[in-house]
Amino acid sequence: MKQITKTPEITALLKQSVGTSVNTDNLAVYEAIALNNRPIRKNHPLFKGAIADRSLLLEMAASLSVESLPLQIQHDTDGLPSGRAFHGQVVDRGAESELRVLFFMDKNEDKLMNKIDSGTLDQVSVSVIPRKLTNSKSGFDYLGAEAKPENIWTGTDDKGNTIGKDGVHARMVGLGSWHELSLVGKGGAENARIVSHDESYFGSSYQKLAASGVDPSVFLLEASTENETMDLSSLTDKLVSLSADNATATASIATLTASNSTLTAQVADLTTKLEAAGKPSEALVTAQADLAAKTTETETLAASVEAAVASLQVVAKAVLAASGKMDAEVPKTIPELTALIDETKVKLSAALVVDGKTDEKKNDVDAAPVANFGAFRSPAKRR
Repeated sequence: MKQITKTPEITALLKQSVGTSVNTDNLAVYEAIALNNRPIRKNHPLFKGAIADRSLLLEMAASLSVESLPLQIQHDTDGLPSGRAFHGQVVDRGAESELRVLFFMDKNEDKLMNKIDSGTLDQVSVSVIPRKLTNSKSGFDYLGAEAKPENIWTGTDDKGNTIGKDGVHARMVGLGSWHELSLVGKGGAENARIVSHDESYFGSSYQKLAASGVDPSVFLLEASTENETMDLSSLTDKLVSLSADNATATASIATLTASNSTLTAQVADLTTKLEAAGKPSEALVTAQADLAAKTTETETLAASVEAAVASLQVVAKAVLAASGKMDAEVPKTIPELTALIDETKVKLSAALVVDGKTDEKKNDVDAAPVANFGAFRSPAKRR
């Protein structure tokens, strides 16, 4: 049994979240380690071994005092939530910090609750974008103004330090946006799980909350919903390879087209002269053979470029799908495809979902309010 006892304090937090008119007796409450500062287990150019800074954990906890978050299954945001995360607290255990959260489920979700209580379903995952993503060696911010697409797609900073190599990793600093909490089979964050009753922080040691509080510094909430399911490493390799092939093929076609034009003019001139002379010419035969060979080579290269464009369109469709733009029109030329991918990939690559999927719907970062959170003040009612 992993449900925790609803103390008066937890009941008060529940009512602040769902409203005083809701019967909280019908809600089962669980506690989970949503995220910690252990290395992330994710195969992504930016997030291989990434570590969450304590500031990110603190701001994630504080954001729950402003608005609860949906509890989804496997980051499937197409379906309705199975519950909501409504309270958070950063717990320090020596050098390790972890974000503990409380979430509730309606007791009608008996099948899910049985799996949680039996331990069959015990891991959780977050869909979150940090405010800064810095290189541990140089401090380069991959989400900053100086970052270029190639920095993001390769994980390499402006000094050649690459994430995932020679002990270099990314530091996730501050909160950009937190989309949802999910129940998953295996999360990308080590030890991100639903804790048992005897491991509960809130249920057995709740009084520590009022004493410890949360750092009441300025927290920035940027309301966007970006996340991803793709392994961007293979997509990056494919895009780089196709771009190089396209550039070479396009240059070759331009050269061959000019050569064909010259040969065509030469053949036309020789043909005119031969017709006047009434006898064959070795120069004409050679020119015709060269023209035929060049024409065949041009047609082969043109077919190669056409195939490369088709492959780039596949990449563009994948990037658009990962961004939630399922109905967007895919361009038909190399410059347009490259522009589309460049426009989309920065936001897509910056998104972190620990075992998640893409559902880009908003990016209203400029209009984000600044919230000042005291240490567990009673917030307004949230629904």
